[in-house]
Amino acid sequence: MQHLNSSVGSGDRSSVEDYLTDLPEAVALACRRALERAASSVGLPAVPSDLPVVREFFATSPDEIVEHLQSGITLGLQFLVTNESLPDDVRLKATLFGDEMEVPYTPSPQWLPAPNGAPLLDRTYPSEDDLLDVFRDPVWETFVSRAYWLWVQEEDDPDSASATIVVEHFDQLIDDSNVFLRFAAEDDSDTEGRGPLSPRNRFELYITLLAMTADLDTLLSDWGEDVDSVVRDDMPLTVLAQPREWWVPMRDAADRLFTAARTGALHDLEPRTVGEEVLIALATRTSYVEWGRDTADLIGVTAKFNSLPTDPEWDGKYEEILPHLVGDVDVEMLWDRRLDGIEDPEDPTNAFLLMGDFRPAAWHDVLDGTAEDVDSAED
Repeated sequence: MQHLNSSVGSGDRSSVEDYLTDLPEAVALACRRALERAASSVGLPAVPSDLPVVREFFATSPDEIVEHLQSGITLGLQFLVTNESLPDDVRLKATLFGDEMEVPYTPSPQWLPAPNGAPLLDRTYPSEDDLLDVFRDPVWETFVSRAYWLWVQEEDDPDSASATIVVEHFDQLIDDSNVFLRFAAEDDSDTEGRGPLSPRNRFELYITLLAMTADLDTLLSDWGEDVDSVVRDDMPLTVLAQPREWWVPMRDAADRLFTAARTGALHDLEPRTVGEEVLIALATRTSYVEWGRDTADLIGVTAKFNSLPTDPEWDGKYEEILPHLVGDVDVEMLWDRRLDGIEDPEDPTNAFLLMGDFRPAAWHDVLDGTAEDVDSAED
């Protein structure tokens, strides 16, 4: 732990690499990802230097934050809320400034620089009536976040401006031990809507995808050294002989799914390629779930899993996750040796089932109707 803390503080990763090479793959990967997301200091996000600070304090409750934010708007004083990890918990820190901010209209607003350049996870513009729910969201205990208000000029009338509340969450963990709080908080008891993606099943998918990403990372880094790979060895026979460059997007796909599971974005868990469907199919096998549980023990998060709420209807029904996300389990037929050639769209069974192109060359193509395909079409 001393190695990791030193690396976070200094930004120098060289001191920990020798240490990480002696750890299990999944543990080393988790440490590297944590270091990538960590900043040398979280601190206060940048604000105009001519705004004098009137008061800084840690709030005792979301209600207190809401009251002060609303008062700041009424008085015309800039008010900034950030989160800070303290020894006992994560607290909301409030900063009241002695003046207000006004900015020109922009269709893609980012009025304050991202803290430490962290990627944006989510930005919303809640009303004052929604603020209590905003600050009760467990994302404040998990990711670097901030909220503030400012005057935003009207698009067609710079002389007129409206008070706008901005809430931003960034892909930088404030406390990685709290990431699983979102699994439970986002479970709104709509079991029909989220189906088998119960908090516990989501956790196990998350941790299994972590192990799979670590496995593929090792495969690529040690390529040519006769390295063993659980994921590659369990793939359909049609792809086992693919070259290294083919496996790079497979690793990237595993990482994308792992990240989606980590951030709690359910819609991002929907596979966008054949390769991603295959990864979900593997990740939900019983043997892979057991692999994930071993990984959870290694990185010390089993207690977090045990604290998640249970769902007797769905917990453990991992075989239901793929059809829930995709709508079918056609990809499972790639492992059936009796269906040799079914990956080809011209295969009679493939054509009858309207499966599409499952040949290795098409595994990384974006599937029609997926989130990425829709986004591309809109652009």
